[in-house]
Amino acid sequence: MTTAARAFALALIVGTLLGEESATEAAPLLVALVVIGAVSTALEWNAPAHSRPWIPIGEAFLVAVLLASAPLQPSLLVYLAVPPIVAGVRHGWVTTINAGFVSGVTTLATLALVADTGVAPDRVAESAPWVVVGMGVGLLASWQSRSMRDVEARNAPYAAANQLLSQLHNLASRGSVGLDSVQLAAELETTLRAETGAIRSAVFIHGRRSDPDLLSSYGAQTPPPPSDSSASDPMVETVWLHGGGQRLGSVVLARDAAWTDELKARAQAVATDFVLRLDTAVLFDDVRLMATAEERNRIAREMHDGVAQEIVALGYIVDEIEAASDQPETQQLAASLREEISRVVTELRFSIFDLRHQIAEHRLSGALAEYVREVSHGTDLRVHLLLDESGPALPSRTEMELLRIAQEAIGNVRRHARASNLWVTLVSDGSCVRLEVEDDGVGNATPKDRHWGLQTMRERAATIGADLRILSRHDGGTVVCLQTRQPTAPEGNRSHEHHSPARR
Repeated sequence: MTTAARAFALALIVGTLLGEESATEAAPLLVALVVIGAVSTALEWNAPAHSRPWIPIGEAFLVAVLLASAPLQPSLLVYLAVPPIVAGVRHGWVTTINAGFVSGVTTLATLALVADTGVAPDRVAESAPWVVVGMGVGLLASWQSRSMRDVEARNAPYAAANQLLSQLHNLASRGSVGLDSVQLAAELETTLRAETGAIRSAVFIHGRRSDPDLLSSYGAQTPPPPSDSSASDPMVETVWLHGGGQRLGSVVLARDAAWTDELKARAQAVATDFVLRLDTAVLFDDVRLMATAEERNRIAREMHDGVAQEIVALGYIVDEIEAASDQPETQQLAASLREEISRVVTELRFSIFDLRHQIAEHRLSGALAEYVREVSHGTDLRVHLLLDESGPALPSRTEMELLRIAQEAIGNVRRHARASNLWVTLVSDGSCVRLEVEDDGVGNATPKDRHWGLQTMRERAATIGADLRILSRHDGGTVVCLQTRQPTAPEGNRSHEHHSPARR
């Protein structure tokens, strides 16, 4: 609409000039008006309607200066009405009045500056009607387009969020890294080791907790968490990751020789190049974790309020059938059906508990102990727990994936193994993790068609840089073993590389 208003005014001016003798003299001014209008249109083209109110005000100022400083060309004065009209369509009555005020004051000031005998009344009389017409039409347009601007103002936050999510989606799906914080941290480590000759490295994210979270590490011995202490090991250097005026994380690098100023500067340059991408990926992980937790809670609510209640209602119908029949066969069938319904309700209760069970303040070992206690309640299954967590707490996403893997493995034992004993072992030093779920049941834990439990467990293990194996127990039963990867380093050095998503 605003582009059409400018085009209409310029077309009206051209049509008027074609019938006048002063067309040649007015041509340079017309070209200048076309340039001003084109630039204003270009600035407004991709901008939301509620933004950039300075564009019509600036246009009003430039047009008034141009037309007032040149010899009088009455046909060109039509364009004085355009900026207030544009302001009314796009920004409302306040900007309309401001544009008209700027246009009038600028015209008077320019006429006073260029005239030797003061402001010429005839120039004012020629210009004032167009400024007034522009303000009047602009105020009318602002009233007519108010609802359109209100709708766009309400949708503006969603439009911005949509644009941001589209960018996040493109980044997350780009190449093999995208917004994967683990792979970005590993790439950062690899680049720093290549640039500095470091043999061990670790990336830490400084989140809400006092202790930094280990995001990724490389080497036979993980470098210690960063320290501000000045009396540090000359072979170890901490490269700080700064962004947005705050410390976001750090990379600890260890060499076989002392660090030089050149190597420190080179490492800092590499870290600066990575910091924004890495911080965005960690933030994306945080958002994904919150969205996942909310979705699990929503599914649990739907199951509890929907399917579970309907199955319980079926139990009441079975009771009525049993009470209404005198035939022993019918009563026996009803009792069997009631028993099966009770089993399904119990499974649903465990499924809802699985969905809602989270890791709170008590770290992974506490969450595992609570889960095993709940699962074994009311059964003959004897549980043997070995929980050894030392060092810093694992990142939240790593803890959550380990808990889900343990839930699936323990649930399989409860449902299918017909076991008498269950052994759950968790050993963690803050970087390396070993999780085992063992039973003395029937064994033969092989994937079945249209059953995705084992595949899901392997996929979860892969996301935290671990391998998952399903083994047969020597005395009968099954062992589910998860272990972080420990590849062999080049040149015969034994080392391991560990990656785990971080918690902010």
